[in-house]
Amino acid sequence: MTKTVVVLGAGLAGLPVAHYLLSQTSKTVPDLRVILVSPNDEFYWNVASVRFTIPGLIPDSKYLFSIPENFAKYPSSKFEFLAGKAERLDPGNNSVVVALNDGSQRALGYHTVVVATGSDAKDDMPWKNVGTSQQTRAAIAQLQEGIKNAESIVVGGAGATGVEFAGELGSEYAKFGKKSVTIISSESLPLELRLKDGVREAAKKELEKMKIKVITDAKVTHVSEFGPDGQKILELTAKDGSKTTLKTDLYVPTHGATYNTQFAPVSMQDANKRLHQNTFLRAPGYENVFVLGDAGNLEVAQATASEAQLRHLVKQFGTYFESGKVEEYKPKDGIMMGVTVGRDRATGQMGNWRVLSLMIWWFKGRYLGTDYAVNYAAGLRTAIGEWE
Repeated sequence: MTKTVVVLGAGLAGLPVAHYLLSQTSKTVPDLRVILVSPNDEFYWNVASVRFTIPGLIPDSKYLFSIPENFAKYPSSKFEFLAGKAERLDPGNNSVVVALNDGSQRALGYHTVVVATGSDAKDDMPWKNVGTSQQTRAAIAQLQEGIKNAESIVVGGAGATGVEFAGELGSEYAKFGKKSVTIISSESLPLELRLKDGVREAAKKELEKMKIKVITDAKVTHVSEFGPDGQKILELTAKDGSKTTLKTDLYVPTHGATYNTQFAPVSMQDANKRLHQNTFLRAPGYENVFVLGDAGNLEVAQATASEAQLRHLVKQFGTYFESGKVEEYKPKDGIMMGVTVGRDRATGQMGNWRVLSLMIWWFKGRYLGTDYAVNYAAGLRTAIGEWE
């Protein structure tokens, strides 16, 4: 009897899972059929979005890859791609309703479902997919055009994305005096509070070396437009409640995310709309519902966690389809984060240790994965290397 696996999401977690099922698991489980569901028909290497949104730096052939073309090597009897998104998951009846991009609906029955729907950046910013691939391309083009025409740019939020994006603007423009760049941090230092102060201080110093103005202990609480060219007036609210205004040609928010889990029953969601996820990478109460990456609440929403989870799960599939059993996943203790600050500097932390800038630059900052993204899209590897 055919075992249909529905994979919801074709991002950093969902796409390699679908590839692995078809190229590896099917060797020992020949009756597998995989249905991959995603509103975007191009795999988006958003890891490098902080760099390729700078006009003229990286061609789209390095970060957008056709999903149908990369799955054409599998028999149509074994694989189907649906351009759409999950609308209603019914785990009690092993079914999911998909709203297709053409406006129609389709109900899918499944043996197993893998939820890897990830998250979206707020304000339709292209740090993540923005709806369909066409909408994502349009969002990238709009941001690139805004950067090209702006003389002053304000980056809202000083998390990893904000710091990396501001660093790219610094490398290209600010340090040469071509454009004014400012970054707004809600805390006294950039980056997450869980990181060591030394790591965060290094980020601030590197930004300032590139002539980027760092405003701390403030948030952008209101944005209004003025002038014929759509310039912005930003209201900044400090921690003490005082307010100031800042004018800029372009405001680029980098903070906040919404989790793509609205299709799941409310009982499966936590207060942040992430799905409950146990250490077997399952949705509690449902042995055939697996959750990966940002959609699940087991770990911090971070690419390294997603990578570790998918690497663990795919190795369990053979045993799972035979006996229903999977080995427990053990999240790694401690912090692992590398943050690029421009094209030749970086900061980061591994456990309690600050990582050398050169090391992060070598493994991440040189290419931001664009040197191997094509093989990722083809299912030949993940971020840390080829399948074992």
